[in-house]
Amino acid sequence: MAVGPYHLAQLCFILFLTNSANAEFNSAFTPEFNSLKVVTIKPLSHNADYNKVVFEVQGRNIVNGIRIKATKIPSERNDLCTENLDVSYNISDVATSELKSPRYVLIVPKSVEGKIYLCLPHDIRSEKGDKIPPSIFKSTIYRWYHQGNDISIDLPKVSNVKSNQNANHRSRREEPDDQSIQVLGLRVEIPHKNIEMEEGTSRPKLQANVAETIRIFGINFEENMTISFTPEEGKRGSICQLQIVKGMQVDKSSFSPTSALVTVKLPPLPEDTTCLYLCVKKGDYHSNTSFIHQGTDPGLQLVTYESLLPLWLAIVVIFTCLSFSSLFSGLNLGLMSMDMTELKILCNTGTPREQKYAKTIIPVRRHGNYLLCSILLANVFVNNIFTILLDDLTSGAVAVISSTLAIVTFGEISPQAICSRFGLAIGAKTIYITKFVMMLTFPMSYPVSKFLDWLLGEEIGNYYNRERLNELVKVTTGVNDLDKDEVNIISGALELRKKTVAEVMTKIEDVFMLDYEAVLDFETVSEIMKSGFSRIPVFEGNRQNIVTMLYIKDLAFVDPDDNTPLKTLCQFYQNPCNFVFEDVTLDVMFRIFKEGNKGHMAFVHRVNNEGEGDPFYETIGLITLEDVIEELIQAEIMDETDVFTDNRSKRKRIADRTRQDFSIFADRKTDSYKIRISPQLTLAAYQFLSTSVESFHPNVLSETILKRLLKQDIVCLIKKNKNWRTDPNCIIYQQGKSADYFVLVLEGRVEVTVGKENLTFEGGPFTYFGTQALIQAIGVAESPSIPTSTLGSLESLNIDSLLKHSFQPDYTVRACTEVLYLLIKRSLYLAAKRATLMEKCQKDNQTTGEQFDEEVDKLLHSLEEDGSTGAATPRKTSKNVIQAQGEAENSKITTPRNASIFSNTSPQKDINGLLSNSDLHNELQGKEEEMSLLSNKS
Repeated sequence: MAVGPYHLAQLCFILFLTNSANAEFNSAFTPEFNSLKVVTIKPLSHNADYNKVVFEVQGRNIVNGIRIKATKIPSERNDLCTENLDVSYNISDVATSELKSPRYVLIVPKSVEGKIYLCLPHDIRSEKGDKIPPSIFKSTIYRWYHQGNDISIDLPKVSNVKSNQNANHRSRREEPDDQSIQVLGLRVEIPHKNIEMEEGTSRPKLQANVAETIRIFGINFEENMTISFTPEEGKRGSICQLQIVKGMQVDKSSFSPTSALVTVKLPPLPEDTTCLYLCVKKGDYHSNTSFIHQGTDPGLQLVTYESLLPLWLAIVVIFTCLSFSSLFSGLNLGLMSMDMTELKILCNTGTPREQKYAKTIIPVRRHGNYLLCSILLANVFVNNIFTILLDDLTSGAVAVISSTLAIVTFGEISPQAICSRFGLAIGAKTIYITKFVMMLTFPMSYPVSKFLDWLLGEEIGNYYNRERLNELVKVTTGVNDLDKDEVNIISGALELRKKTVAEVMTKIEDVFMLDYEAVLDFETVSEIMKSGFSRIPVFEGNRQNIVTMLYIKDLAFVDPDDNTPLKTLCQFYQNPCNFVFEDVTLDVMFRIFKEGNKGHMAFVHRVNNEGEGDPFYETIGLITLEDVIEELIQAEIMDETDVFTDNRSKRKRIADRTRQDFSIFADRKTDSYKIRISPQLTLAAYQFLSTSVESFHPNVLSETILKRLLKQDIVCLIKKNKNWRTDPNCIIYQQGKSADYFVLVLEGRVEVTVGKENLTFEGGPFTYFGTQALIQAIGVAESPSIPTSTLGSLESLNIDSLLKHSFQPDYTVRACTEVLYLLIKRSLYLAAKRATLMEKCQKDNQTTGEQFDEEVDKLLHSLEEDGSTGAATPRKTSKNVIQAQGEAENSKITTPRNASIFSNTSPQKDINGLLSNSDLHNELQGKEEEMSLLSNKS
């Protein structure tokens, strides 16, 4: 026969029960009698109807105060005593504990004869020997086991007549004696907690195994009197047959013949017993007198109740309940504060540990109301148990205060403070306890949770709209890992739908536009380049009538010299325009720009229904993709062509470099006698000189001065000549002949002959000659009294302009074709250089009254009037130059106009530092003419 798991489990269970039953008999605390010896059998001294049997026993686990019961039915050892053991001759007293063999007293009526067998309880221990301790649980019934037929007491036979006489005598003796002790009433004097009365009666209820002080009232009290209690009814004056406690002496300090205090410690009520009755005897407990029953008056009755648990187990359960209360309170906050939305976020974005914890909690947290009902029900349950057990150990007020403080401190505040920060980890590590509680409370919590689901609806996790999400990002900026730019981008993206194009557009009056009838000459193209825009609206009639768009790339094949009409270019490309209404939100506008079907620029218009006429569309502004992105990132985007930081505030951008203004090279046709070149060629010459020729570098000549220099009459033209080799007009430089000018070939070709060997080569456009003619001829050393290097440079220029410097080239430059070139004289170059120094000096605020002569001040003033510098400031002429100039200008008698300011007899040095006898001539008149040309407006 095959044995399955079910049969194996049954077999193990039967073996467990068998071992448990055997273990009960073999327990180390099981009492057992091995032998019994009857010492005496004699009638009671005060009542002849009862026999007093004194016997001694030997055995094991015979503790002082053990309860022994008697039976008339023989049986084997360790068999259950089946007879009703609550008979009047049960054994209740211990004679003494000082003998080697314990001695007991059995008081039985004389009518009882034959053998009496003894029964002992199992697993009953005594604490102090004065009583039998209660069982662990009140519902437990003591089981009494037979000690065998050998352990018995043989009572003698008596005649029926004697028995009747004894009965009559007993009837007479049952009447109370007038001199006997009589207790008329009792009360609990000093209760350890509030005394309750049994329902329906006036019996006070005392807690078992707790010392209580009671006061008894009566007559004939003696100082050495002893009281006890019995569960058996009896008449006043009868003998107490079964005392459940030893006798207790009264307090002699508070004794009086009618009142006395006594401290009692009562055991629980025996089974099938309603109350305890008072018994009193004269003398101490070991005296030979018997306890006299005080009757069944309700005022002399007590009721005891037993604690649910013993003290040690109650303390363990109290701390356990407090721990679970803390756990459930913390889980209530920790688990319920994390909704499904947050847990799903942690599953996807948390750390590996957080992801593990979140995945563990989600299956339980998904049933929100069921989890809430289970945790709350378990929390209330353990709190009630804690309070009840604490009330059993203390009084009511102490229990209420103690339980309140303990629950609030250790069951609410502490766990909730911890779980508010570590709720995820605690909830995940106690998930099995949570599941067990949910299963345990299922019959009550599940129906309630379903009712809440029906009443409140399905639980929805926390959600954030745009305003809340935006504010959440802002208020957590200090604790999250987002920097300021990221927060701005998130805020801009969330607010994109709330803004319309009318709020961020550039107003139509601030938009750079071109007229449909405009001509694409150099001036128009220069304005387009100066604006820095790559897409330019084109209007016809008024600025609100936008007809097309012009892209900068459309000008790639347009020559400004052709003066192409803008209309022709627009008709060729036909670039469309995109129009949107002013209430279009930026998210819609951004989606339109992303599609790219209508470009990245749109015009904003609205319906104008003001006035008496018909409504019409009115263009009010312009919006670009850049405007939308700026609102998205909450910052201004500035490229290299932007003029303003914001098109609406019109705040100028602080740029590292100024924008090139090509309109200055435009031919304005003011001087008919000048040789004109195209603005493109002028621009090319400017770029070449400022970048390739060191003498015209921006740190030598400012951009403003160089542009104005190129507008002077410096353009020369050599016509085409067949006899160019012999024509002296074709010679630009001649070998050995002095020249004080610089030449830059713009168009055509020249032949250059160099040295004595007459080496010949050709030069083309943007070949330059004569830079040595522009070099400063003399330098003035800076005096220690002059703090700035600028002063020395100005004086050097002033003195150098008075010197006649000649440059003798060692080559010949001859035009071999028609040549267009720039010719810049040394005097004009020095004047431009002086103006540059003055401009820099004024911008640095380093000028003083003794730094500038009158001539240079006029030149600076003329430059400022043209917008190159700021407001003019009156200057004082330098003393060193005034001394040289004043002698020539104010004393015409002593110094001629063209005379040298230095002595003719004094040896002078040339530009190479060698001594020469050449005179220094004054060229102020020529210099004034050149500077006046330099300061004229174009």
